[in-house]
Amino acid sequence: MRKHTWIFGTICSILLSIGQSAAQSFTYVSVDVPCSAFPSGTACPATGYAVATVANGINPGGDIVGNYTDGNNTSHGFLLRDGQFSTIDVDFPWAAFTIGAYGISPGGDIVGRYRAKPNTTADPNSAQYCDGTAACIKGFLYHLGKFSTVLYAGHPGAFAQRITADGDIYGCLHNHNTGNSMFGAAWRRSGNISLIAGEGELTDPTFGLPMSMNNGATPDGSTIVGFYTDMATPPHTHGFIVQNSFLQQPAWAACYDISGTPCYDVPLSTLTQIWDVNSGQQFVGTYKDSSGHQHGFLQLPGGSAPIQLDYPGASATIAFGINPDSVIVGQYSANGNVHGFAAVPATE
Repeated sequence: MRKHTWIFGTICSILLSIGQSAAQSFTYVSVDVPCSAFPSGTACPATGYAVATVANGINPGGDIVGNYTDGNNTSHGFLLRDGQFSTIDVDFPWAAFTIGAYGISPGGDIVGRYRAKPNTTADPNSAQYCDGTAACIKGFLYHLGKFSTVLYAGHPGAFAQRITADGDIYGCLHNHNTGNSMFGAAWRRSGNISLIAGEGELTDPTFGLPMSMNNGATPDGSTIVGFYTDMATPPHTHGFIVQNSFLQQPAWAACYDISGTPCYDVPLSTLTQIWDVNSGQQFVGTYKDSSGHQHGFLQLPGGSAPIQLDYPGASATIAFGINPDSVIVGQYSANGNVHGFAAVPATE
């Protein structure tokens, strides 16, 4: 990980100057990676910031990870800690570029994904294999200053999305596409890599859902959240909530897909994706309303309706991560540009 510094100040000090969004009871701050955090020799846009920045995950200490696009239109991961930005790029010789960092544990372990360089002579299930399809996308773990690849045996591609304090990783596996070959998965630190979603290996009715991703879990793994796309015409994307190995269907946002599978949809939405859950069973994600506008949302436990999240003045908002203090991170679009954001409850 190549480290660069920018004096961003702290999230709290910036928030004090932003003001409250009363409609959502959150204060918002934009997060943009500055050129000073770019790798040496990388082109800097005239704005002095990345072409696009996305905040994907946040841990209990407030460390934020995400991805950005530099002036050469190349993507990188980033870490924002104590007001300092660091670029995160895997150091594998077979890596073409780092797609982004997506999750960070309380102890600072980071997971994400990268793309391998073209190589069809390598073992088809190895980190080096890349045939130009989604098989080129691999997960990574950054632990104690060292990168390692996250894959599942028998499948050439994987996304590593979240990591818990115990080192369990949640995400998905796939073959040569991110459609019917993609299934939510988990990698357990306590034993061999174990598949928890897909292809009929388990009888639990939660799993075996194609085009699915496990995007987050409570620290003990008892609750897992994510989304999948059903086989309807046209296909429809739904959220899912798993508690103690069973799909849950909250009465305030319940749905059944075309096959009768219980799911979670924001009411009247045309698409719902759940992206993360915290230890208090609060989860966040995004949805599209009947007009096609995209919003973030926060779902509290206990039966209340989802809370709509919109970055002020944005044309679209996605909530990607939430920590135990209910601080939310994500991305918003405004004037044709993509920025990251952090949203802090107004009571904090």
